[in-house]
Amino acid sequence: MVSRLDLLKNLLQTSREATPAPVAETASAISKDELQAWTDKILAARSDDAALLRLAHQAPGVDLKLAAIEAITQEESSRQAMRELREGDKRLYRAAKLRWQAIGGKRTAIALIASARALLEQELQPVNRAVELDRAWNALPAEWLDAELRAEFAALSAQLGARARERGEGEQAITRWLAAADDAIGKLRASLAGVARGDLPPGAAQSLAAGLLELLGGVPDAKDAGCMQKTDAANRALALASSVVQRAEFLQALPAAEIADEASDKAKIAQWRDIPEVPEAELQEVLARRFADWRNASTHERRLEHDARRAHEQKQRAEQEQQRLSAIEGDVKAAEAAHAAGQVAELTRLMALIDRALKHGPANAALSRRIGSLHQGLLRLRDWQRWSGRQGREQLVAEAQVLERAAAGNVAIKAHAEAIDKLRERWKELDKLGAPANQGLWRAFDGALKAAYAPVAAHLDKLKAERDQNLAARNRVIDDLAQAAEKHLPVAGWRAIARALEEAQIAWRKLGPVEHTVPRKAQRGENGVIARFAAATQALEAPLKEAYRQATEQREQIVAAARKLAGSGGRDTIDKVRALQTQWQAHAKALALPRREESALWSAFKAATGAVFAERDAARGAKEAQFNAGLKAREDIIARVDALSSSGAASDIKRELAEADAAWRASGEAPRPQAARLDARYRAARDAATRRLGELAAHAAQARFDALTAAMALCDELETSEAPPADLEARWNALQDLPDAWKASLEARFRAAGSKSSESLPDLLLKLELACGIDSPAEFLADRRRLKLHALKDAMESRRPVVNTPQDLERWLLDAAARPRPDESSRARLAAIIAAVRQQQRK
Repeated sequence: MVSRLDLLKNLLQTSREATPAPVAETASAISKDELQAWTDKILAARSDDAALLRLAHQAPGVDLKLAAIEAITQEESSRQAMRELREGDKRLYRAAKLRWQAIGGKRTAIALIASARALLEQELQPVNRAVELDRAWNALPAEWLDAELRAEFAALSAQLGARARERGEGEQAITRWLAAADDAIGKLRASLAGVARGDLPPGAAQSLAAGLLELLGGVPDAKDAGCMQKTDAANRALALASSVVQRAEFLQALPAAEIADEASDKAKIAQWRDIPEVPEAELQEVLARRFADWRNASTHERRLEHDARRAHEQKQRAEQEQQRLSAIEGDVKAAEAAHAAGQVAELTRLMALIDRALKHGPANAALSRRIGSLHQGLLRLRDWQRWSGRQGREQLVAEAQVLERAAAGNVAIKAHAEAIDKLRERWKELDKLGAPANQGLWRAFDGALKAAYAPVAAHLDKLKAERDQNLAARNRVIDDLAQAAEKHLPVAGWRAIARALEEAQIAWRKLGPVEHTVPRKAQRGENGVIARFAAATQALEAPLKEAYRQATEQREQIVAAARKLAGSGGRDTIDKVRALQTQWQAHAKALALPRREESALWSAFKAATGAVFAERDAARGAKEAQFNAGLKAREDIIARVDALSSSGAASDIKRELAEADAAWRASGEAPRPQAARLDARYRAARDAATRRLGELAAHAAQARFDALTAAMALCDELETSEAPPADLEARWNALQDLPDAWKASLEARFRAAGSKSSESLPDLLLKLELACGIDSPAEFLADRRRLKLHALKDAMESRRPVVNTPQDLERWLLDAAARPRPDESSRARLAAIIAAVRQQQRK
């Protein structure tokens, strides 16, 4: 609120400023110095209510009295002012009463704030007391309370409301928790019967117990009696569930009755007794009945298993006996076949097997007769073998001597060696038939074959030497690979490694197939030449293949990056492509891939980069075409705007400028070299058009006043002449540049219709002179001061400064110009006003 004293300060400040606006006079019409003096007295007595009360009686004006009353701060002083001013000016009495009420309201507000603060400090705040405080506060008029008191009470009220909401939410939370705990305990107890019977898995009760535990962890108020009682009930339910679930899990984990043995039964009984018993007898009885059923079933299963095992053992013994007899019968059949073929050695071996088998048990009568017949046949074959064996061995000695004589000349080594091997095989066959060997025949046979084997041995020695040389060459290849690994692997000389591998593989292939060119003992085992060559090549190929794989992935990544650049449209796309090409060259120099992979990846990379360059060329062509079109459009726009500087119609210039601005924005981006030059030309052309528009506007504004002066002159001529000229009407109709509103106002004067304004012409001219800041004639100075004081009073009462708008000036000027028959002084003053208005609009 703005106090009366502040208004007096504004009044003094306004009276000191030399403004053209009207100024109001005070009610007592005191001077500025007296007003300043009284204002200073009131300001000096602000803390002294008695002095302010005396000033309220002594001050010369009502405004000063009101300012003194409003400065009183004590309730008793304001009550005294009410009593003393009750029979005086009603405005002063009302002001004193309002001040007394405001001071009392502030005291009540402070008391309410203290009560709210005390209520906030209590542990439990009654809600009705907080509501009463809010109602009492809302009953106080807002104009009695300052912002600080309102803010302080609002903060305390908000804290009390928050406390009340918090307490209500806590009680609701306890109610919800108790209901949830009851529900969880009921569900848990209901599930335990099913778990005990085995209808439900133990996990069902465990999940419900976990939910109950979670509820116990979130007790809203651990000190609440209901919460404590419910917590105890929940703990008892959890303990019951724990014992039931332990026994149910034990029963669920018991083995099947058919696989349980007596020892495991005893262990399970001991474990069952170690588990805590269930507090509820009904559930304990159900669980115990299930365990007893399992024990009875396992005992019955063990009895059945024993009987089945005995029957199986008897069946197995019968099958083994049958298998023994079948094996003996098979040997008998084989012996009978060997007897029929005359194979004495085979028959002797088989009869020994049959005799060993008969030691484990007798055979049936039929097999015994067949075995006895085979024993007699074996004796007859041995007698015949002694005679025929000597004849066969003498023949073999003769054939060996033939081969010995043939070895002196040129022989086919392979066929000669095969013949020697066949003769030795035939000698061994005679040994199998059991023919006795004569020592003299064996020495003759062996000596002849050794002499016959001489060219074969020489040939084999030659092959051995060649194979040893081949093995040495292969060892050198392997050693070269090992040296290459030691030399190049630590520094990753991939090109040298690839070259070493290629040379080694070529040299290895030139040495021929390993199985025909290397001694057999050097081929086999971990230290064999094949394994060593494989290991040496693997030692180089593995890192080289890994390097190839990484290089391939790097090149594929480069190809993928190049493909992503296609269609991206970024400004740095070509730079990125150049960077990718540089990366490709660096990778190719570091490690060249095999020809096929390198060619395929290079083709893919070249296609991807080619697509980017093709896109760049296409975009560049399109952009150049667009830039050329935009350049031509901008040149046309600049030409159109240049032409506006010589236009004569302001509306055409405004329309053309708006269209040019829209077209310039829509013409797109200009080529960079020409953009600055085109923008400068466009701004210059537009500035020229804007200046032309200003010139036209200034000309039109001045033309209005010329037309107004001409219209006033015609009206003066009409009013002063007894016989108006014949062309006066035509001259009136020929007036141009006079706005329609102005012409309508002067039309009434020209047609002698009279003025509708309630103000006199001198008053209008005074207002115009004040607003324009020009001097008034001497005889009007008193009226001018009166007008200023009146304006100041209006400003104080409305509490805002008086501002004269251009519309006010135009309305007053038209009212003054429309007044008929002005005197010479008024016409001169009006002409000076029009000149001042024109000068202001030029500025």
